[in-house]
Amino acid sequence: MAPAGQTVVRAGLLAWKVVAKGICSDPRHIGILVIGVEGAWPEWLEGKSPAEIAALWRSMPPLWLLGCLPNLPAAQLAIEIGAKGPVESQRGREGEEETVRRTLERWQQRGVQTVLAVRAAGEKAKAEVWAL
Repeated sequence: MAPAGQTVVRAGLLAWKVVAKGICSDPRHIGILVIGVEGAWPEWLEGKSPAEIAALWRSMPPLWLLGCLPNLPAAQLAIEIGAKGPVESQRGREGEEETVRRTLERWQQRGVQTVLAVRAAGEKAKAEVWAL
């Protein structure tokens, strides 16, 4: 996992540890929302020709690409805390507050009661636990 993703996971685990007691006991009602995470291509791709990339690609372990996916930190957080509700990653964009609001409304209609939300900014992340 990229360093930015590791930061997201650490921040989320710390926030959850602080407030997890007394939180919703049904894991299906706990959602994970990560905002501002981007996918990251590995450094070994930089400056390579398509033929070199193809040769290197074949030599990599089968699941190497998972570490580049933007939703991996959110999925890892869900696994770590035992959440079985929705897991979503959103890019940090203009008007993101409205997108987050719509996401939370949709989740609330599905029965989500608690959200572990992590906002990432480069190599830093801030996490909060929200009750819906």
